Formats: sequence, structure tokens, C-alpha cells
Amino acid sequence: MSATAVRGIAGMPYPRAKFALYFSGEVDQDIEDFLDEYEEKANDNNLTRTQKVETVIRYIVKTQHHIWKSLPGYIDRDWDDLRAQLRQQYVNPSTKGQFSKQKLVDFVDKYARKHMDDETDVINYHRQFNTKGKFLLDSGRVT
Repeated sequence: MSATAVRGIAGMPYPRAKFALYFSGEVDQDIEDFLDEYEEKANDNNLTRTQKVETVIRYIVKTQHHIWKSLPGYIDRDWDDLRAQLRQQYVNPSTKGQFSKQKLVDFVDKYARKHMDDETDVINYHRQFNTKGKFLLDSGRVT
């Protein structure tokens, strides 16, 4: 980073910029990935723990603001506490639930009724089946 580079809050990405950080609150968006990326940007810009709390809200969907602002870590402006509380608040679907024996059966049934048009469809099916099956085999959940 050059000596003239902007740091602090002013150095953080503009929230509406094309490649800005963004957390939608959707179940499939991993809070941990968002927090890691945000913290890396904040650390690159030498934000204090308090500034991290005050600034993070810029990068989340407005419908989630009330949730974040109600957490004790946000109220106390304590980044470490807020981060831990957000991990609890935004639980991701467990790997266990994503890769159950029944889910594999459902996946196979779905594709048994689906017409595969070309080699790409077969390759995609194969990859998805192997991912689901490998997890079950590795975890000892399929006998």
C-alpha cells in the first residue's frame, strides 16, 4: 500500500460499489465468509474494534439492521462480541442436513425423472452425486 493511500473508514469500499462487501441475510449466504472478508478489509484500513462495529452495518441489507443493532456487541461497540453473536444469530444449514442419506435418495429420484440433454448434464449430475455420496461415506453414515 502506498504512503498516500486512504486509510481508516474513508478507505473502506463504498457500500454501493459494484464489488463492495454485502451480506443479504439469506440462509445460503455464509456469515463467516462475510465476516472474514469484512474484517480483512477493516484490518487493511486500520479500523479500530469500535470502528469495525460502526462500519459493518453499511454492508448488510437494510432489513437486517434492526437485528444487528439489537445485539449486545453492537450496543457496546465490541467487535469480538458482535462477531460471536452474529455467528450464533445466522446459523448455516448443517453439513449433516445437507448431506443425509435421504437427501441423496431424493437427489437420485429427482434426476431419474429428468431428461439429460448432453454430456454436461451427466457431468453435473456425477459431480453432485459424488459430493453428496463422498460425505456420507467419509462420515460412516452409509452402510
